[in-house]
Order: sequence, then structure tokens, then C-alpha cells
Amino acid sequence: MHLAQAVGDLGKVYTAERNKITADHAQQIVNQFRRAVLAPSISFHLGTLSEIVHEITIAIDPQLKGVLGDISAAQFGLGDPERALAQWRMGGNMIAPLFDGIVLDMPMPWTQLPHLFSFLKTDRYVVCYLPNMSQVMDLARSCRQWPLIVEDVVEVDWREWEVRPAVVRNPDASSAEASSECNDAMVCRPTHTPIGHTAFLVKLRKCAAHAREQE
Repeated sequence: MHLAQAVGDLGKVYTAERNKITADHAQQIVNQFRRAVLAPSISFHLGTLSEIVHEITIAIDPQLKGVLGDISAAQFGLGDPERALAQWRMGGNMIAPLFDGIVLDMPMPWTQLPHLFSFLKTDRYVVCYLPNMSQVMDLARSCRQWPLIVEDVVEVDWREWEVRPAVVRNPDASSAEASSECNDAMVCRPTHTPIGHTAFLVKLRKCAAHAREQE
């Protein structure tokens, strides 16, 4: 829902979930949030990304239906996906990338990137949410075969804070101002529990193919 708020009324968030129970629950949450104010900005799709990527792209641009109808998802995983997509033209014009950004929350995002990144605009980002560093390393290795650069890897920590009304000992009862300050006093500090790890956020930037070759 944060993404839907970020894109505003003129943008659109397309989601893909292969578990129907999870997808229905997510849609229910969106519909119940502030009288479904964000529902028009979110489009829900059931299935894996490789299965529904054409469904999503055709929803964005119906003119692509005739062009993408004969392309199997497997073709985008072979050779150069950028070149494969460029070979399919309509009216002499190359198909333009459609997505301004992609967010992947899955154990092996590199298996779905071949089906997606050809539709991502150049100099835009893919953000992957991965629990452990071995997944991050596998993703970085996979990016070598595509024009994707690993720009940032950020660890998301879990740190609890203590926020509560403070108990002021021996307050100055003679001053009304001091008494008011005592009533408004708050404790705001990190707890003494250790900082926990949640996951890594990996930010990939799509670059032009020739720029990748120069690197």
C-alpha cells in the first residue's frame, strides 16, 4: 500500500502472488483500508511472474497483445532478452519498456528476472528482499548475464525502542509549570535487547547493454 500511495492517482501498482489465500487476504486488506481508497491504484494478479507477465503488460498497453501473444516466457531466459524483445515490432517501432520499478519478495528472484527486466525502463531499479547473504551473492552472480548493476545492499535491522510516560521522582510540587512538565515527560530510548536481523534489501539498476560491457 505504501507503493500505491507513492505512485499517486496517475500511477499503478501491479502485484503477482501465486498463493490464492495470500492474494485474497492482501486484496481484502486493501479494500478495507480507508474505504478502499487505494484499490484503484493496485491491480492483483494470481500466478507466478513468468506466467502472468504478459497479462500484466497487456493490461498496461493493450496494443502489445498481438505482439506478445506468440512469445513464450522461456524465450526471455535465453540469449539476450533485450535483443529478443527488440525483434518484436509493431508498425516499425520497438516495444518500449513499461515499468518504472520492480519489487521482488521471493527466495530466488534471479529465476524471474529474465521474464521481467526487459520491460523495465533503463536507469530504473529492481529491489529484492532477501533473508540471507547467500541469496544476495547468488543474485549478484546472476546479474552478470544481464545489464543489471548491484548498486546497494542494505541490511534491515530490528531494533526495539521503549516509548512510555516517565515516572518523575521527587517532583517540585511548588511550581505549577514544573508539575505540568512532569506530567508530559516521556521515556524514549532503545531497549537493551540485542539488535535483530530481518533481511537484506538489494537495489539493482538497469543500465544500457553497452554500458555494462564497458564495465
